[in-house]
Amino acid sequence: MLWALHVSGAGDHPERVDWLIHRLHQPGRDLPTGFYDGAHGIAHALWVLGRPDEAVELVDRARAVDPDRLGSSLYGGLSGIGLNLLSFADRCDSAAYRDKADQIAATVRRRLEERLRT
Repeated sequence: MLWALHVSGAGDHPERVDWLIHRLHQPGRDLPTGFYDGAHGIAHALWVLGRPDEAVELVDRARAVDPDRLGSSLYGGLSGIGLNLLSFADRCDSAAYRDKADQIAATVRRRLEERLRT
């Protein structure tokens, strides 16, 4: 929602961004990993909203998730995560993000090839 308000010209609402960041740091916070439903989408929004340090911290936390536990979808799975990692690789000039995105792309490709064979 914060991202949508920003890109539509309705303002940045820094107090709400601060609230979001505070909530992300609360112990026991179990956050999905995906782009549309979790950490990668929030990280993208934080970057756009001018909070790159917090965005990178969140991407780094989310990178630890085992890709075999996630689906391949753009919504909450590897496709959206891989695209976000490519974006962060460019933003941060990070080979580590690019390498992880390449690994995710290989996993998604393998899954698609297996699906086509069956």
